[in-house]
Amino acid sequence: MDYEVTVSNHALEEMVLAASESFLLGNARESGPVEIHGYLWGSRREVDGIEYLDVEKVSVSASASGDEGSVEVDPRVVRIKNSVLRLWAPHHHFLGEFHTHPYSNLKDVNRSSGWDFSDQDEHAFLSDEDIWELSYPERPIQLVVAVTKIQNVHETFSQLELDGRRIQFNVGNLRFWLSVGVGEVSKGQEKIFSRENIVFHPFNRHFNPAGVWLDGTEEIE
Repeated sequence: MDYEVTVSNHALEEMVLAASESFLLGNARESGPVEIHGYLWGSRREVDGIEYLDVEKVSVSASASGDEGSVEVDPRVVRIKNSVLRLWAPHHHFLGEFHTHPYSNLKDVNRSSGWDFSDQDEHAFLSDEDIWELSYPERPIQLVVAVTKIQNVHETFSQLELDGRRIQFNVGNLRFWLSVGVGEVSKGQEKIFSRENIVFHPFNRHFNPAGVWLDGTEEIE
């Protein structure tokens, strides 16, 4: 199966707002950068062997407990949220999940390929029975949003597509990467996390002017 994935401006805004806050301020338990987790809804259709997935709605897990390197989510969260949307927005189908990868600096991102999915990410995705059940008969997807602070803010337009499955963009003096992977099932009925045969369509944002720093970022080294 080939996949074409699009993220709406509204869904992107929600992820960037949540990722910015958790990167700069942490959460009620932790100060400094922490991971957050959320779920994705939207539309999907298959045409001529290509599955088109449009991420249109995002909801962050408010009860999740995260630190700089991990996040724990109550398994009941996804069913609660999906039950609400089945009543209020039944046209939105459950698509999968997302989480963030916060990094203190660009060097750390590059050294660890922080924009990519870790082995722990893949294991958690494959073992989460709820997201596979709620997306059935289709398969779930996973997004990761990596974020760090940059010192030199140059003018950039829109986003840079990297290897077709990853998009890089700046918002003020924060740099983000958005990556996508999909769940598949082998002929032997084994669950697989795949990064292959995916085209990640550009969204319509963002122009980022030179020299602009976001309020509240000055204290982050």
